[in-house]
Amino acid sequence: MPPDGYSNSTQSPIAGLLQYITATYVCFSMVLCTLCLVLVFLLDQRFQLCYNRLYFLEILLPGGVQLKMHDPLRLNVGFMLHQGVGFSRNFDFDIPNLTIEDLLLSSFWGSINFTRTAQGLYAKGKLRASTRLQCVRCLEEYDQELTTEVDELFVHNPSKTSDPQLVVPATGILDLNPILREFFLLAIPMRPLCQSDCKALCPICGSDLNQSACDHPEADIDPRLAVLKSFLTEQ
Repeated sequence: MPPDGYSNSTQSPIAGLLQYITATYVCFSMVLCTLCLVLVFLLDQRFQLCYNRLYFLEILLPGGVQLKMHDPLRLNVGFMLHQGVGFSRNFDFDIPNLTIEDLLLSSFWGSINFTRTAQGLYAKGKLRASTRLQCVRCLEEYDQELTTEVDELFVHNPSKTSDPQLVVPATGILDLNPILREFFLLAIPMRPLCQSDCKALCPICGSDLNQSACDHPEADIDPRLAVLKSFLTEQ
């Protein structure tokens, strides 16, 4: 049976090597995250740069999250939490086509200004986009312009709000997709019209009266239903 010192002397180099590798890895991650924090001031803030070691580990460790290809609505705002109250940064948007889950938008344009507060980040801005809708009168598809305003406080302490969408994650990457989807869905009119004076469809042949007028005689209507016809005409 080998002496007690034999086992310790054999394992000591391995333990030392593991400690060295761990220390090197931690130092490397700190340097890289510091570099990202510097670059985020020089580059577009929508770049997927890790601003802290937590995000760095999520990306590189086995089983970590997989980043989407440049999602313009995932904003790197973590660096702002290191700034003093009153620090602000503007995020501009000019996107030809954008998909937010089941919502298809085009000509997405606008800006959101984020200001550092004691509670977190106050966001205020105005956005505009277009989406394809079906007219309720003529049933033709058309481009509907939508506008919405952002006026929200994103907190860094989850206990300060009951809405998880208004919390800045520990990674510092703020995903605006869910909240902007809700805003634009609310901006869609309940009765979409291709134009305010849409002539609808011919009640007899079903042709689009916006394209051409029908010259056939109107069908006889039961006088008892004439009131309903006038109501539909007004609508």
